[in-house]
Amino acid sequence: MPVLIEGINISEVGVYEIRQTLIVQVTAEQARRAVNRWLLDEVSYMMHAESPTLVINGNARWRVPAVLTAPHVGAVGAVGVVDVDAATGELLEHETQKEIIVANARKLAKTLPPFPGPRETPAEYLATDVPPAPLLVLPGAE
Repeated sequence: MPVLIEGINISEVGVYEIRQTLIVQVTAEQARRAVNRWLLDEVSYMMHAESPTLVINGNARWRVPAVLTAPHVGAVGAVGVVDVDAATGELLEHETQKEIIVANARKLAKTLPPFPGPRETPAEYLATDVPPAPLLVLPGAE
């Protein structure tokens, strides 16, 4: 599990002792799933959460990357992060992050190649022994 320590300035070399007691009651997988659900419900079905990093900055939080996807290319790229409190499971500053994620996703979506559109079904896969369906005429649609 990757761990990131924020807010501590150190030089490039030396001996450092870092001590902090952390309460981690939410697993990385639980945090990823919570962000996944939030992305699906509140942001876009075209996004998913990736594996989080434990961030230590006075308290412990999971930093979960949000990734934009597209049906014709798969994963497009990271568009932001959502922090989850490692003790409570609460999503932190998610409304602010939502704006950032949506703005980044729009920029990234502009770089995508166009969707290829519908494809032709090869004739060998089309049913030839099925009669055509009757024409449906809706009243008032003339």
